[in-house]
Amino acid sequence: MKIEELENSDYQKFISEAEPISFLQNYEWGEVEKGLNKEIFRWGIFMENKLIAVIQIIGQRAKRGNFLVIPHGPIICKEINNNYSEIIKAIIKKIFEFRLNKKYSFLRANFLIEREEGILKELLKIGFKIAPRWFVSENFWIKELNKSQDELLSEMSEHHRKEILLAKEKEYLIIEKSDDIEKIDIFWQIYAQLAKEKGFVPYSYELIRKEFEIFSKFNQASWYLGKVENKYYSVALIIFNEWSAYYHHSASIKIKEPLNYKLQWQIILDAKERGCKFYNFWGITDKGPEHPWYGLTQFKKGFGGREIKLLPTLDYVFNLKYYLTYFYEKYLK
Repeated sequence: MKIEELENSDYQKFISEAEPISFLQNYEWGEVEKGLNKEIFRWGIFMENKLIAVIQIIGQRAKRGNFLVIPHGPIICKEINNNYSEIIKAIIKKIFEFRLNKKYSFLRANFLIEREEGILKELLKIGFKIAPRWFVSENFWIKELNKSQDELLSEMSEHHRKEILLAKEKEYLIIEKSDDIEKIDIFWQIYAQLAKEKGFVPYSYELIRKEFEIFSKFNQASWYLGKVENKYYSVALIIFNEWSAYYHHSASIKIKEPLNYKLQWQIILDAKERGCKFYNFWGITDKGPEHPWYGLTQFKKGFGGREIKLLPTLDYVFNLKYYLTYFYEKYLK
């Protein structure tokens, strides 16, 4: 195998043809990270002069230690299904050839491959370790959209279907779609309050603003806002590409009205109209009611679809500084 830096046009063409279930290897996401002053490495993996995979690696700088990240990659062509560990070994070799192991203490990978114990064992044998925390979502909930509206409704839970039909009758439940970047202020007000109530660390304002700014340039980002009597109760940032819509960031205030069901139904209808094959509700948890994502997970699952479980987050250690990060993440934070 041979790995080379890749022209943006070749990189984007490969991603488009592969139609991955995540957008975090997309060129646009790399531009978001670059806009936040992070190093971006985009490589093509060749076998017998044929491009078989692409990967986007991001350099993260943090107080707990600097590290490389593979968010939902590499993207591999559909014909290649038995060389996964060899591709990963080639990527590790390239990292050492570029001496990135001198600038960063470890590699953290959320590989975009469904969980399979055989592949996991191979990667652990190569030298990967189970990470003390995940970096990006390990599990997705995905709904196929190439169906009629009646079929889309019929595969939902009885509760969700009832709430959507009820919400459609309530004209005072308003769903707005906006391409105005300044709507982030409405989102942030609700999101920051939700983070405080649920006790999670929110993504930064700068990242979310940069994400909307970059993707909206390509008509790939929209805000969906739910309001009643001129008060906003829910906001979602939806990322689109030619094959999927992604429910990437959202926040809401509790309300007895079925506003959030109406908001999701509108997103589904719009994604279907754009020709999207899938709606990716993004991350869910397999843990019980004590987990802060449990309620949101049940909400997502009620719309019908299926779960995709990826490999767990894995770390590849470059030097002993990694263990300071491991200790911090595992026991102190």
